[in-house]
Amino acid sequence: MIRRVFIVTDVVLDVALAREPFLEASRIVLALIENNIAIGYVSSNGVANLYCILRKSGGDVKARLFIKKLIQYITILSIDNSDVVNGLGSSTPDFEDALQQFSALRNQCDCIVTRNTDDYKNASAKVYTPIEFLNLYKEKL
Repeated sequence: MIRRVFIVTDVVLDVALAREPFLEASRIVLALIENNIAIGYVSSNGVANLYCILRKSGGDVKARLFIKKLIQYITILSIDNSDVVNGLGSSTPDFEDALQQFSALRNQCDCIVTRNTDDYKNASAKVYTPIEFLNLYKEKL
C-alpha cells in the first residue's frame, strides 16, 4: 500500500477554497492523511504559494489558520539545491512542478497526488489524481 504521499498545492487549494467539483475527492485525500492512513507531504514553496493565494482570497488570519491546521498532519519538505539543479535540467515545462517532483523523489515519496497529472508526466514517482488515489484506498474508506 502506498504510504508516503506528496500532495501538490492544487489539491490543498481545492479544500481550502471549497473548489467544486474537486472538493470532495481532495478533502478525502487529506482526511486519509489526517487519520494516519497515509503519510502526507507538501513542499515548502507549495506552502508559500498556498499562503499567498489564501491571503488574497480570505485575508492573512484565515490563511495562517488554515496552514497551521494543515501542518498538524502534513509534513513540509524543503526544496534544496539539488532539487533546483535537477528542476532546471528537467524536461518538465513548469519549473515549480519540477521542484516539487524532485523534492518528492529525494524524500522517497511513493506517489504524487495532483489534479494536473499532465504536468508530472515525466515524473519518476507514480502520479495520481485525487480520485485515482482514492481508488487505491477503497477498502479503507
